[in-house]
Amino acid sequence: MELQDEKPVVLITGCSQGGIGHALAREFASKGCHVVATSRSKRTMQDLEQDSRFFVQELDVVSDESVKNCVENVVEKFGRIDVLVNNAGVPCIGPLAELPLSAMEQSFNTNIYGPIRMVQAVVPHMASRKKGKIVNVGSVTAYIPAPWAGVYAASKCALHSLTDTLRLELHHFGIDVINVVPGAIRSNIGKSSLSSYNQRSVCEGYGGGGDEEEPPSLVLLWYLFHHHGNLVPYARLC
Repeated sequence: MELQDEKPVVLITGCSQGGIGHALAREFASKGCHVVATSRSKRTMQDLEQDSRFFVQELDVVSDESVKNCVENVVEKFGRIDVLVNNAGVPCIGPLAELPLSAMEQSFNTNIYGPIRMVQAVVPHMASRKKGKIVNVGSVTAYIPAPWAGVYAASKCALHSLTDTLRLELHHFGIDVINVVPGAIRSNIGKSSLSSYNQRSVCEGYGGGGDEEEPPSLVLLWYLFHHHGNLVPYARLC
């Protein structure tokens, strides 16, 4: 049954503590939105689960069944999804000449096909109401490729291109599609990158190592790109 209030229902992927999604979930909640916070495990969102402002769900964007179940749960509880934020992503660092194809495939499956799975699941609900916003979190690395970041940069390039196409395809249905391009942000994805590379290095006989990043900032994104590419206040989405 659809909610009678006008507070937007916001579904965010990749809300593990210490990342962009987690910070966005808190910011949307502070604006009075109904926030659906998701990650692969509720253990990574324990602080959100204990807060009544959040509807916490486990979601693995590489699983068709998981995506289907999550969207169905949200629609059953709230009756609609007003905003989808595709934030979930995984790193993939290392020289392209040495990276296993399996590692590249995992990154592409999460960073490219994951958002598309979510889009295909929510668009029918948004289109039926002729209203909705889809926010894809890209990366400045798509414009500034660097050594050891080729796979991640390529996945974000693809996401940017898909976002531009979705904007054209979904405009007729009243759905805005927005591309967010964060710069350098301290978050747990950096630690995850080093950890995954170090583990692979040990297994494959490579070197590797590095210092851990400092704790992540709490305020990460205050501006989002509108469908015309102009920066607008965060509150625009609420």
